[in-house]
Amino acid sequence: MKILKRILLKQWFIVTLLATSAGCSRHELLYYVAPSVLPDTTRQMKTVGFWIARHPFPDQVMMTSEEIQLLNQQIEKEMKLTRDIFQWPSPLVGESLKKTLVDQMNYVSQQKFYLTNGRRLPVLDWDRFKLRSHAAPARFWQEMVESMDLDNLPKTINPQYGVIVHYADQRVLPTLEGLYAKPFDIDFDELQNSTLDIGTPVVVVHTSRDGQWVYVVSKLSDGWITKDRVAMCSLDELKKNLSGAFVVALRAKVDIFLDQGLTEYYDYVRMGVALSSSFEEISQDVVQVVCVQRDFNGRAVFKNAYVRRKDINQGYLPYTPRQMIQQAFELLNTPYGWGGMYGEQDCSAFLQEIFASAGIFLPRNSSQQRLVGKSLGEFEQNVLTQKKQEILVKQGIGGMTVLGMNGHIMLFLGEVNGIPYAIHDTWAYRERKIGKDHPRVINRVVVTDLSLGAGSKKGSLLERLKTIRVIDQE
Repeated sequence: MKILKRILLKQWFIVTLLATSAGCSRHELLYYVAPSVLPDTTRQMKTVGFWIARHPFPDQVMMTSEEIQLLNQQIEKEMKLTRDIFQWPSPLVGESLKKTLVDQMNYVSQQKFYLTNGRRLPVLDWDRFKLRSHAAPARFWQEMVESMDLDNLPKTINPQYGVIVHYADQRVLPTLEGLYAKPFDIDFDELQNSTLDIGTPVVVVHTSRDGQWVYVVSKLSDGWITKDRVAMCSLDELKKNLSGAFVVALRAKVDIFLDQGLTEYYDYVRMGVALSSSFEEISQDVVQVVCVQRDFNGRAVFKNAYVRRKDINQGYLPYTPRQMIQQAFELLNTPYGWGGMYGEQDCSAFLQEIFASAGIFLPRNSSQQRLVGKSLGEFEQNVLTQKKQEILVKQGIGGMTVLGMNGHIMLFLGEVNGIPYAIHDTWAYRERKIGKDHPRVINRVVVTDLSLGAGSKKGSLLERLKTIRVIDQE
């Protein structure tokens, strides 16, 4: 019995949720756990040195800072996948913003979503604003419509500038209530749009009726955040305090302190975030940076703060395979976070953080990231995996080649005996057993070969591969 119990504990983990509403019982979601060392990988593959030793030119600078700037301009101005909020058009047409918010509401309202307590959310007929149910969950839409305060949008909106003062969850709707595609699937909140780090400049274009939420636009995304996460300032203040010398966060999470002794904790920023700094070293281990805080009136206050010297770099890293692989492995085994949930990152944010360390600003979503850089191959569903494998082995550049598929994206590392490997942030893969697919939960950044998932209905990573691109100028 003890042996059986031990086996079961190794094979399964249980996500238990106690429903909060009256009448709901205990619910459990059961998943297979992925092994610590994934199929066809070795312990050595989980180190930077293993892949650097196999790279033909690990220290070659692939793009200069000037070339990186041109790539960023191409992503922003030609491809229109990112935005320069300092060039935001003013004023904004109220009807245009209203249409955006209504379209977002319409999309969500037509999906089969569930509330945190497991109850099905009723469909909203926006045009007539009639609910097909008068049950308690129907009140969700009533509250959303009232909170968004769309009837009071002016004809023209003069955008205001602000800066993020604490890690902020950016939401599709102005609520902390989660919506889920499956009952109690709490790790995938469909209202989680993205997250914003300290120091992120934003344009504030609307406020909820109760004044607790603001709709903001950043370089990469737009959505609702709680008002206490942003401090208002003028455009001139923003440019003055967020330009000039800076340091870049190199770790998965870089702690910010308000005192030189590094004991008064403020918050953290994620990899790739730039903090204004004259690079004044307070001591051998401490560097002074600029930290944005919020005063009692909601205005931005730019104060000195402190970070560990070993956690940052003065300016961006050189864009070499070694540096990008090193940054990717800084995130190895960090948890998966859908849309940045729980302060973590998903597959596309994983790539964003790595490349931001070198000053390359990829767009937010994996579907957009698949469009950036030099194409080595784009594939239809029936393309043989052998062809994809040959392209990767012959032309792929470890640490600089991204592998895109529907709903997922990875960073190519290199090949071993002709088999391509990647590092990526993933929730799970499917394993075929006894005629049925079983999800094997990984829930972290891992190194795998591209045969992962072979035999399942979705197919292996290589079978699902749609694009191979080197992050370089087209």
